[in-house]
Amino acid sequence: MPILFSAVACERTILSHFASCDGNFMDIAELVLAKLPQCNNKMTYSHGTYLLHHIIENNYFYFCITDKLCQRSRTFLFLNEIQRRFMSNKKQTKEHFTTVLAAEMYRYSEDYNTITIRKGELDELNKIGVGCSEDLLGERILYVNNPENISYSTISYVGSTPERISVSIVSPRLYIVFIGVAILVIAMSVYMFGFISCGIVTGIGVYCLLCSCVEAEDKPS
Repeated sequence: MPILFSAVACERTILSHFASCDGNFMDIAELVLAKLPQCNNKMTYSHGTYLLHHIIENNYFYFCITDKLCQRSRTFLFLNEIQRRFMSNKKQTKEHFTTVLAAEMYRYSEDYNTITIRKGELDELNKIGVGCSEDLLGERILYVNNPENISYSTISYVGSTPERISVSIVSPRLYIVFIGVAILVIAMSVYMFGFISCGIVTGIGVYCLLCSCVEAEDKPS
């Protein structure tokens, strides 16, 4: 979900908040709230791969954290809607408005077709500045544990005990030697014992040759 966290505060006190995943969002929100001047303004601050957006008006603070994939136009449409919903009924309970934050975060993150854009809202975006979060947070880092990021990760698992792979390499020269020896044995057998004895000796030689080849192929490297 591109909108990761949102909160509403009054006079530096957070009244309601909601987070779509785990992270130190409240620490960041309270630090930003303590550093910002209490004058009416709208601003975006860049913080690593995230953006911090806020609207301050009449001592009320509307704040959200998004990833950089979330359009700023969508973010400030969301904050404007939160501001309207909150100001229309200030007496609603904290639990009730947390539900509103959750529903609107989902709608502005996932269901863009149902968003109503009022006249002048998009033009106003050009007037909203972008700054660096170091002025507000110093060395403080935003930590986000977003489960949705896991689906974009490619992880390969390797067994702790890999299967042994045997590779046999038999040199072609070895076969040439075997063939040469076999021919020599046959020739000597014909010369010394005649054709019948030659057949017996040849059979024994071929058997020995085959056994040697099989043993060479089965021997692991």
